[in-house]
Amino acid sequence: MSLLFVVAVAIALVVILTASALRREQRRVRSVMAGNSAGPPTPYELAYLSGGPRRVINTALGLLAKAGPIRISRGGLVSLVAGAPPSPDPVEHAVMETLHQRGGSAPVGDLRRAVAEGKAMEGLRYRLLGLGLLVPDSALDHARTLLNRLLIASVAAAVFTVGCLIAGPGLRGLPTVLIGLLATIGGLSSYSRQRRMLRDTLSRSGRDVLAAAYRSHARGARPATADLAFAVGIPVALYGLGELGEPGLQEELQRPDSSGSSGACGGGSPGAWDVNYGGGGGDMGSGGWGDSGGSSGSSGDSGGSSGSSCGGGGGCGGGGCGGG
Repeated sequence: MSLLFVVAVAIALVVILTASALRREQRRVRSVMAGNSAGPPTPYELAYLSGGPRRVINTALGLLAKAGPIRISRGGLVSLVAGAPPSPDPVEHAVMETLHQRGGSAPVGDLRRAVAEGKAMEGLRYRLLGLGLLVPDSALDHARTLLNRLLIASVAAAVFTVGCLIAGPGLRGLPTVLIGLLATIGGLSSYSRQRRMLRDTLSRSGRDVLAAAYRSHARGARPATADLAFAVGIPVALYGLGELGEPGLQEELQRPDSSGSSGACGGGSPGAWDVNYGGGGGDMGSGGWGDSGGSSGSSGDSGGSSGSSCGGGGGCGGGGCGGG
């Protein structure tokens, strides 16, 4: 048995064991977050779990436009209707207060950014953390360390394999090259999937709550009720602006902000939050090299689908800005 073969096996074992440890750590962190029963989730809680801050704000804009306190003009200009009573909901109040502070109107993108960075969004995030539906950013520190270790091991496997190929492995060295190649491909693939998983800040309890909401509220259903929070708020929170039932209003609310980025909502993590899990809540199933699976549904707000999710601290209420 050659020394190179032993080295290849050792590197492959490091990659496999690190990927497996990372998977276990992610499951441990998300499972220990015990959800606290506090009644049915509100539309804005569901919106944050399903699509992050952007989804929350779009849900509020849709509800307020339907109820009458605001109107959306052509060009994506949001205006406060004179004499509209203040809303008791913190997010809706933040939208109306921001408009008031800006002279009664603002472009939808600028309004979205301001509310995403405000206290109402931060308060919503902390409420979800307190309910055990979101994972605190610091709880994933060890998982990030393992993720970096997996990347280093995968790169080492790639360098080793390239070195063997340059040296000319011959028939005897072919198993060594194959092991190195498999370790490289498996490690980098695992790294990519686990990195996406780390952007997802939902706990297992949060996923369960979201899955239950998807089961109770089918996409495209139009509840026969005068309660806008139920008839409009929850469908938009779960599936996006496509559930408003008004293509014109949907088009105006999808307009990009002043920087030209439709996903921007103010200093948050890049990428989309969209974690619909195919409308079924999903679970972290094990995949190749000890990976966690999970599928993402399509966003109804940006007119496309997004397979990533993001979380963590920072602006935008600790989440990403897209997908909502």
